[in-house]
Amino acid sequence: MMMNRPDSHLRRGRRSFGRLGVRMIATMVAALLFMAGCCWLPPASVEDAIELYSRRGHSAYNEGRYLDAAAAWQKGLDAARQGRRSVDAARFLVNLSQASEGVGRYAAALDQASAALELLGEGGDPATRCRALMQKGLAYRRTARYAAARPYFDRAFVIARRLEDSHLESESLRNIAALLQDQGQLEAALKYYEDALAHALAHGDETSEARSLNNLGTLFDDQAEYPKALARHQASLVLRRKIGDRAGEGKVLGNICITYAKLNQLAPAMAHCKAALEVATNIGDRQREANHLNNIGTIYRNLNQPRKALRYYRRALKIKQDLSDPAGEAGTLNNIGEIYGHLGKLDAAEEHLERSLTIKAAIGDDAGQSASHQNLALLHTRRGAYTKAKSHYIKAIFFNNRASRPELTWRAYDGLSYVYESLSKPDLAILYGKQALRSIQETRGRLGSLKKSLRQSYLSDKVRVYRHVADLLIREGRLPEAQQVVSLLKEEEYWHYLDTRGAGEASVDDVVATITEQHSIEEINAFDGELGRLGYEIEQLETRQRRDGLSEVERQSLSQLYDTADKVQQVFEAYLLKLESGYKNKVVFGEKDLHSLASLQGDLGEFEARTVVVTFLVLEDNISILITSPAVQIAYRIPIDEAELNRRVFDFKQRLVRADLDPRPQARALYDLLISPIEENLIALDAETLMISLDGTLRYLPFAALFDGEHYLTEYYNLALFTPAAKTLPGETEPRELRIAGLGMSHAAEGFSRLPAVEEELDLIVREDDKDDPRGVLPGRILLNRNFTAESLSEILGQGYPIIHLASHFSFRPGIVKDSFVLLGDGNRLTLSDLESRRYPFKFIELLTLSACDTAVGGEDAQGREIESFATLAQKRGAGAILATLWPVADASTGIFMSLFYQMRNELRLSKAEALRKVQSRFISGTHDAEGMEPEHRGIREADGDGGGFTPPPGAPFAHPFYWAPFILMGNFL
Repeated sequence: MMMNRPDSHLRRGRRSFGRLGVRMIATMVAALLFMAGCCWLPPASVEDAIELYSRRGHSAYNEGRYLDAAAAWQKGLDAARQGRRSVDAARFLVNLSQASEGVGRYAAALDQASAALELLGEGGDPATRCRALMQKGLAYRRTARYAAARPYFDRAFVIARRLEDSHLESESLRNIAALLQDQGQLEAALKYYEDALAHALAHGDETSEARSLNNLGTLFDDQAEYPKALARHQASLVLRRKIGDRAGEGKVLGNICITYAKLNQLAPAMAHCKAALEVATNIGDRQREANHLNNIGTIYRNLNQPRKALRYYRRALKIKQDLSDPAGEAGTLNNIGEIYGHLGKLDAAEEHLERSLTIKAAIGDDAGQSASHQNLALLHTRRGAYTKAKSHYIKAIFFNNRASRPELTWRAYDGLSYVYESLSKPDLAILYGKQALRSIQETRGRLGSLKKSLRQSYLSDKVRVYRHVADLLIREGRLPEAQQVVSLLKEEEYWHYLDTRGAGEASVDDVVATITEQHSIEEINAFDGELGRLGYEIEQLETRQRRDGLSEVERQSLSQLYDTADKVQQVFEAYLLKLESGYKNKVVFGEKDLHSLASLQGDLGEFEARTVVVTFLVLEDNISILITSPAVQIAYRIPIDEAELNRRVFDFKQRLVRADLDPRPQARALYDLLISPIEENLIALDAETLMISLDGTLRYLPFAALFDGEHYLTEYYNLALFTPAAKTLPGETEPRELRIAGLGMSHAAEGFSRLPAVEEELDLIVREDDKDDPRGVLPGRILLNRNFTAESLSEILGQGYPIIHLASHFSFRPGIVKDSFVLLGDGNRLTLSDLESRRYPFKFIELLTLSACDTAVGGEDAQGREIESFATLAQKRGAGAILATLWPVADASTGIFMSLFYQMRNELRLSKAEALRKVQSRFISGTHDAEGMEPEHRGIREADGDGGGFTPPPGAPFAHPFYWAPFILMGNFL
């Protein structure tokens, strides 16, 4: 709302003290008489009373005390009427209209603005007339009477421009933009908002600037441009607080709440909503009180507290109905319907949703109709009434396209995917599932400048869509496409846990489509584009009609555009229904072999060691396994509840980290679950190397330690983890002399225990160039303790050592690169954020070994995603491969293990994966030099417990998987 300033002609100078004293006494007497209820005021005191109550009203209004402002302005109005000051009376009526609108009394606001215009007639003060027109238009807009509102805003804009009043012009532009936004015409609204902001900035009008910024924030929020939305809202909030606009502050707090809620940041959303509710309650703003109650209800719904949500929604509905706010009533009815559906009260849910839809259709709320159709579709899906569900989803998509609301688009397509899956039409389920993914991917591409935590939370409820589409594709044998969707999921998880992108690096991949699907997608997109074009042309003519009127030709053109829009809607709905009957039950086999997905198989054929990619996808009730070889792809489905799988992995891990307990029974059970079903095919494919792509808690599982009753898996195959998010496949490297830089920390540091065997480990591995060093496997350089600094690491990396061996503590915190670090020898911490600097080049590294505590694991609720994330980061920075550990390893054995690994790489010229397998096999059999070695654990405490004990065979003190299984190889295994 526009803020009124006291008129300058009411503040006249006083010529003498004596006269001033008389006037002061007269004014005081008059005020006392007036306040006591006397109806007579001396003519000389009317002006002073008007000024007094005008000033008091503005002071209260600016502090957000709308009811106090209204009381003062009402007294001013009475004084103006008593003095027959019609222009002043009109000003007070406009001010009262502002106060009424501020507290949601829209009918009163409309009456007051209309009375002001009637008082002014055709003449009167043009600035007051401009404000009265805006107030009347705003009252219509608040009650969703959009067609009635626009002419008043347009007339106000003409007057403001004629007056060359920048404040009024900016406010007029904002009002027009807000009206367009309410009608879903977001692109048209954006231009008006930007013009309003430019006017405010050009004339130093901080009030209009704050309002325009807030409006832009709400518009960007509608477009799912959440970084822009938060930035505009925060800037508006700063200005509101600067100028003391308490009511405006409450509005912005409420809008920030909404954006955080859409990003699934429910704690800050709730905090902002409750702060906004407190402001609205204190100032008597019932309209926004209801809005904040609605939003708090939605947050409780998302927190799975439906009954508490229902209480807030009912309070909001009562206020909306009392205020005769149809748009607000419809939105609240929709919310209550959702809650009843959640509680299983489907009849009550349908009744509230249908009432909401009826109101939204009557007021022309496209976005609202989309949401109601979506909820009705969900309800009918639960009832198994799929024909009705389809109809509502199709209407939701249509209205959402008209309103340009991407946040709802993916949900509607996702819903259609589940409907067609239930109808046993998998190809249509896949088509619409891909459309949902495409919408999500497009929004992801706009989140680059948002804080990492907000990007992560936005995607938290959408990961299931990736898994659902991948599962559908695997079931249909469309394996290359499934592999691509899994890769998109892996990419999302990488960014979720180690996001170091800058603002301009937010690119995401599109979802691949078959030829048939691409044709359907192009048709759907064509409808979307045609609807957008028609909407723009209609808006241009409607605007001209309201301002200047239309010629006969233009009126005919507008009528034709209306007809065309109606026909496009009918054809669009008919086309989506036609897809159901005309879409092939099966995709042509040749279409499965998509060019963009065939490259993986081609690359596998280049490897000397017969290599197979094994992809695991963990779903709620099964594990999907996808084998990819140079010639074929094969899919499996293993029925198991995800919670049961997690329990098995946890139990196995508990026994792995206890060298005195026998893990082989658990290892056997997991082998039977995960490997036995695909074993025959692996043998038939003559596989030698398995590139394993893992999902969920399977990432915590050392596949090398899976046991078939006689041998561990590592005794059969070379194993490496495949990280699709890195978008690089292993490639042959130019032969180079194997040189190594060993850097380590053996002393204790704050929060970290000492690593006493690190010095011996590095001595066994590195044969120092500048010393007469009889030990060591590879030539190179050692930097230990104080010599291991950020500067020395930068120097070493720049010198191009192909192998970097870090033996120190590593702390990993998913998603927070500034809190994830390597502990340097001088006690300082080198964060992953620091490693992004060009002073730490990874491009020369063929192998980065992290021989430290839990180098591949960290963070709560990570579900194993963090394990691949650092490998992906290192690969994107140029490193070929990463060797890390899944749990704290035993110091005494680590030096031997790593020494043998490098020795086999150097002397036998084995690949990394082959060398790793042979060292693990030697530890199992005892064919390694362990004389005089006693197990001493690095960073692990022995625990008491019972269960089957493990006794190592003679000559094999490190045969337990605890000593050899935690080492995992990621990236280029060659």
